[in-house]
Amino acid sequence: MSNPAITLVPPRRYYDTATIAETHRRLQADGHNISENMLRGLVRQGVLPAVKLGRKALLYYPNVIKLLTEGNNDVAADDIRPSYIPPKISV
Repeated sequence: MSNPAITLVPPRRYYDTATIAETHRRLQADGHNISENMLRGLVRQGVLPAVKLGRKALLYYPNVIKLLTEGNNDVAADDIRPSYIPPKISV
């Protein structure tokens, strides 16, 4: 009998800005026990800042971790969105 070859899977790369589902997967991988529906509810209530792109909401991972560790404190305007996402333009 031949020995089966062992293949190594490269570690998954995560981005700081991701959809709710991707953020949920990263939270699970990091050991945080929070449901995807809870994340959606926090975005819907405005507790967790998100950028909407069509039907998708993009979350900034450091904001999610900050909310989980520090609770629902006021988030400074600089922490709400990454620097590469422009501020809202009012007409």
